[in-house]
Amino acid sequence: MFSLIGQLLTSGSAAQIVAAVLLLAGGAAFAVCGTALAFIDLNQHRLPNRIIYPWAGCTFGLLVLVTFLLTDIAALGRAVTAGLSWGLLFLMVRLLHPPSLGMGDVKLAVVLGMYTGFISWETFAGGVVLSFLLGGLVSLWLLLTRRATSTSRIAFGPFLILGAAGALILS
Repeated sequence: MFSLIGQLLTSGSAAQIVAAVLLLAGGAAFAVCGTALAFIDLNQHRLPNRIIYPWAGCTFGLLVLVTFLLTDIAALGRAVTAGLSWGLLFLMVRLLHPPSLGMGDVKLAVVLGMYTGFISWETFAGGVVLSFLLGGLVSLWLLLTRRATSTSRIAFGPFLILGAAGALILS
């Protein structure tokens, strides 16, 4: 992600520089909304719509503008497909076993899928894998140290956010 933004900023093209600034704004929105949601989920076990919905709309709008500026319609298609795919996967899990995931996790997955999918399929896959890996490792540690039991509720939103952020940073 940083290399893409760096390339755009040094391209000399006004459209690419504006696209880089918009991507930086999207990164700032990710940092602010993601941090707020992670803390709320850790403390209250919920991901409020009043943050997720505006963040989703802002993200989609920014990605449409960047797509227009870079004339890369494939990136927008990938972002939408990735967001819907991750969201539908989580919705299926939610419908099959409601205690596993909350609806906030389902909606958050859509936003994170748009971010990671816009960059590449590899970044999207990395975000999904890192989210589950981080969540699983921390859950295992909590079980082994007896700080949680098999029936404990563990907020998954922070792991989704960290996994997607990690994939974006590493891309």
